[in-house]
Amino acid sequence: MQASLFIGFLLLATKVLAGGYAGALERVWLFYAYQIDGLNDPAQRTLGRKCMSWDPVAHKCRINTKTKQEWWVTCEGSMPNKRCNFSDLLNFLGGCGKKDLFCADQHGVLQDIKSTDPDPEETAKKVYAHFLAQKKPKVPDWPGYRIIDQGPDDYNQSIDKVGDVVEKAAKAGKNTGDNKKLFERFAQTTAQIKTARVGDHGPYLIAAAENRLKPLGIDVVKESVGFSGHNPADPSKTWETVDWEQTMAGAIAGGEYSELEIMAITDKTREDFYSADDTARDHRTVIQSYEIVENKVNGCI
Repeated sequence: MQASLFIGFLLLATKVLAGGYAGALERVWLFYAYQIDGLNDPAQRTLGRKCMSWDPVAHKCRINTKTKQEWWVTCEGSMPNKRCNFSDLLNFLGGCGKKDLFCADQHGVLQDIKSTDPDPEETAKKVYAHFLAQKKPKVPDWPGYRIIDQGPDDYNQSIDKVGDVVEKAAKAGKNTGDNKKLFERFAQTTAQIKTARVGDHGPYLIAAAENRLKPLGIDVVKESVGFSGHNPADPSKTWETVDWEQTMAGAIAGGEYSELEIMAITDKTREDFYSADDTARDHRTVIQSYEIVENKVNGCI
């Protein structure tokens, strides 16, 4: 299947529930973006700032009664110049302690708390396990105003803003020498998030496709998502989605449908899937946002 066609189908296929393993990966993603932003002069930095009291009605940070200004604070941690390590940043974002250990190498071995090069997948597994062990076992989505200076409460806008920070740093010539690894890790994590967002929720698309197509005598062909076809944080969970190309090819080969007929049927199936459900429609944009970031960053590496 052509890459552009495959991506288009994945965008239509996405039904995202908040957080999950993808949410854990996003925290690693934010850490790499934070480090990249740290290559800028302090006055030009955007990440590692949060609003202490957000007004959800006015969609802005409330005024600090003492300073008479909007109540924004900076993450201060144990790294040089009071910069934050991964645990500091997750504590700042919410839901983790400053001394909680998450950074792991590619083998899953915990690293020093001050590590600046955590393996995205293995570290995300540990973040995911941490949140699942809480009283409310889920990985919450992160609001932009808790990590981005003057950040919004719109999730997709927040993703775009983080991507813009990294793209701007790359275009400013920061993507050189030892710093290049930060950009490569950011791009790697972006791709993994996109895969996880699709893989975790492929079963919803498969169910919708089978409900619509099986009564018409059309077999739904599945395909694996990701390198292993399984959720790295829970290998018992299979990552699959609908292989639309093979599904359509099988229907045409069976002689019951022409190419135009099967295209119309599958188009309608996908359209109904995301238009009938607000969650499916809203979170389709999440995959698009990460794809936009991926394209921006890959153009800079």
